[in-house]
Order: sequence, then structure tokens, then C-alpha cells
Amino acid sequence: MGVLRSRGFGTTKRLAALVAATVLGASGAGCTADVTGKSKGVAGSETGVMTISRANDPTSLDPAQQVSTGGGLETLTAFYDRLADLDASGKIHPSLATEWKVSDDGLTYTFKLRDGVMFHDGSPFTADEVRFTWQRIVAMKAPAAQYWSNVKEVAVVDPRTVAFHLKQASPTFLPTLAGQRGVYMGPSKACVEANEKTKGDWAAAYFTDHECGTGPYKLDTWQHNQQITFNAYEKYWRGWDGKHVQRFVQKIIKEPSTAQLLLTQGQLDLAADSLPIQVYQQLKHGEGVTVDSASTTTIDQIVFNLDKGPMKDPRVREAIALLFDYKAAIEQAYAGEADRVFGPIPNTVWPKIPDQAKRFDRNVEPAKRLLAEAGYPDGFTLQFDIADLNQWRNLALILESSLAEAHITVKTNISTWPVLFAKLSKPKGEKPFDMAGFQMWAAIPDPSDILMWWNTDATTVINPGWGDAKTDALIDGAQTETDQAQRSTMYEQLITTMNADVPAIWIDQPKALTAMRKDVHGFVYNPYYNGLLDFYALSKS
Repeated sequence: MGVLRSRGFGTTKRLAALVAATVLGASGAGCTADVTGKSKGVAGSETGVMTISRANDPTSLDPAQQVSTGGGLETLTAFYDRLADLDASGKIHPSLATEWKVSDDGLTYTFKLRDGVMFHDGSPFTADEVRFTWQRIVAMKAPAAQYWSNVKEVAVVDPRTVAFHLKQASPTFLPTLAGQRGVYMGPSKACVEANEKTKGDWAAAYFTDHECGTGPYKLDTWQHNQQITFNAYEKYWRGWDGKHVQRFVQKIIKEPSTAQLLLTQGQLDLAADSLPIQVYQQLKHGEGVTVDSASTTTIDQIVFNLDKGPMKDPRVREAIALLFDYKAAIEQAYAGEADRVFGPIPNTVWPKIPDQAKRFDRNVEPAKRLLAEAGYPDGFTLQFDIADLNQWRNLALILESSLAEAHITVKTNISTWPVLFAKLSKPKGEKPFDMAGFQMWAAIPDPSDILMWWNTDATTVINPGWGDAKTDALIDGAQTETDQAQRSTMYEQLITTMNADVPAIWIDQPKALTAMRKDVHGFVYNPYYNGLLDFYALSKS
């Protein structure tokens, strides 16, 4: 489980509240969805139908409301497009926009839009629709608004040209616009206005379980907590030459053992959500199934509560960093399918961890000496909070056994991610844990997407209490500096300071594993769209 990102197109100083709203479902006239469970059907052979699994039913399909994987973002991307896309290497490519230019002062981005793009209700995609998308998100004060906080105005230049005017220059504006959260174009103005219950409600309830995007697929049926079907949109702007899936059946399968059985029996083509590492190990040796392994931008980290008990002392934090058995963690939690990390960013994101930064490996005797110097020769008891996920249960066991060698007792508290997130989000000084474990990942090819969380403004969200005016200046400065060499220097200074203070243990960078039938083609894991599928690229032989 990762954390939600507050990108704000390059601003970090005012981090928005990040718990995505769940809007109650409602049906209405118009647009594209049938949520009754009665399938309309499509033409095509069985090779044109692909069955995938997800662990959870979406809470909303509205791109303004849904910015979280595990809540519906991974489904709505079949229906909506972005102005630009990121590939697996982090390079930005045109999508609904064909080209763009930036003003000399970095405050205006002007986009040329693709001609001939249609929404699923038949409305043309124009510059007015881009502006309407922005207006709707901001007016609703929806979760997606956090990604638009640096946009002062969206101006229509002509029907095929739109200009974004920023409040301040931002080196992350373009990658955020191409990112995975909060930047999808739509629903169309006509479809919103046709389905408002009252003028100005922006059809928020309707788009919980309906859609009206420009994407490659149209929602067909939704049997809540059972399955969702969506069919190819015949007027999709990329066209349907080549090999593509005509119909997706997305089944809600909560039990990994069920997904494993259906995969091996050929009743499931692709398990889109993560499975326990033991399941992947078994599937690797099964017939007809393959397991894809890819590098990620994800790190496992354990943060210290710097305002509580022994964790206030940097000697204690360093001792725990020296006690932890990183090698055992990688082997037992991930069966070796992870890389070691030595700082707060993954090795797939620039800059590299500086040579001068402290690095920790298991070394018990120096750890015991540090604890004795800090006044804890006989250890102490601490509370460790994690979400109920297989890898974190295993990592908790490693922490417990590692720290026991120095007479430190770890009491692990396991809860759901929303409960853990609420604890992490408590104000500085009120966080109830001593240590907490969770994942972070970069959803754009920029270190800011992780390092912004170490701003002291984030102490009421994720930051466990670390930082000062100097570290804030480095984080904020790197958010507005457009010269990458200068930004790298700032981030290297920040990482060096962080590693010396030890506000966290950075454990590993797990691989992304995806299980699918061998007749599935076109799958490429994209770390910047973590948890999302490129539905249009998939095919089945």
C-alpha cells in the first residue's frame, strides 16, 4: 500500500487533505453506463474478450473524485485520457495534446489539441472541454483539485488551443499533467449538464457509477462487488487497427487463492492487483501462466515518531537502523524480488544517493553501544503500526526479531490502510505510534513526488515530525528551480541531512510482479502508472 500524492503542479507549501471522497451512487439519463447487470454484448471472438481481476470494487469512477488506486482509479483509466502520457522510462509523449510550448518565464504552457477526438456521448473534445474539466474539479473542491493548485487560469485560445497560466514556475508541471492522478479530461460538459440533479452539483453523484470520457473503452455493465464490463469505443481516436481486446470483464476477487486457481484453470487472463509472494512463486512453476517482474519507483520505509519516547534521540534511531536485518527482509518478505535502498528515494529516480550520505547495514555491536550511550542498555518496548498486508506482516516479524537482540520489544499493531493513514495524519506530537511502516512511490519521474513529504508542512499528513527551516528551503527551492543540476544539488544536500538524522529506515525497493496467462500480450509495467493497466495495448492470442 502506498500513499496518495499531493502534487499541486509543483507546489508543496499547502498540502491538501488527501482522503478521496466516496460519493453515493446514482443512475441518471444519458451517457454510457448500464449498472443493472444486463449486458448489451459486443461482436467478437473469445480472443477479443479478456478477464482480469481486482481485489476491490471501485468507490467512484469520477476522475475528479477518484485519485486512489484501490478505489477506482485503476478502472476509470479505461474510460478517460490525459493530455500527455508518461512511458515506463519517464519520457513524456503526446496524447490528447499533440504538442506544447512553454513561455520564457515558465508561467504559461500552451497546448495544441488533437483533432477528431470524441467523448463517449458524441461531444467533440475541444479547448472549451479542457477548461470545463478544470472548472469542474476546482468548483467541486474534489480530491483532484490538489493536482491543480498551481494553475491560476485555463484560457481558451481557439477551439484547438488551450493555455495554462501558472501561479509560479514549476519543473514538475508537465510530468504531473501526464501523471496518474487527477488530470484526466472529462466528463464532457454536455453529459455533466444533462445529469445534474440540481444546477451546479456537477453531476457528482451520477459519475460515481457512470462515465463519459474520450478513452478506448465504454462502461457496459456494473454488478457491484461482482464484476464490471466495458467494451471498445468504436470512435476511439487511436483507431482499432492491430491487435486489441474488444471487451474486458473485470471480476472482483478478494481472495488471492481464488485468483490463483482461476489463473491456473484459464478462467482468468490477468491478475491486475498484487498477490502474496508465495502465490507468485507457485504460479511461476505452473503451466500456461507467466509472472512478469519489473523495476518500480516504490520503497518500503519505516518512519520514527520523532516526538515520542526514545525515538526523540538520534542515537536510538541510528541503533535501530543498524539492528534491522535488511537481507532477511528482502528474502522473507519478497523471496528476493526486491533491491536494497540506502535512502529516501528509489534507485530508479534521480539523483543517486550521495556518496557522503550515511548508509546502514546490520551491525549489532555498534547498535548496542549507541543504545547504552542513550541510556537504554536494557532496551525498551515500542509500538509498530502497519497496514494489513502480507509483506508488512513479514517485515514486522523481521523488525521484531532484529531488535530483540538488543532487548527491544516490538508490539506490532495491524490495521487497515485507512486506519493507519488516519494515525499518520495526526498533527505533530499526537501521532500514537513509535514507528510505522508503509510504502512510498514516485508517480512522476521526479524525486519531489517523494521528498515533498519531508517538508514540515507535511507533519500533519505523513512526515513523522522531521525537518526545519533549512530542509524546508531545500524542498521548496527544488520545487520552483527549473535547472535540473541545481535541483540535484539541493536534493543531494537534503538526502545527506536526512540520512544523518535517521528519521526513517529505508529498507528495499520491491519488484512489481504481475501474473497472467501466456496468451496475454502487450503488457508493460509502467512504474509511473503504478497499479494501472494500459487496456488499449493488451491483446490475447
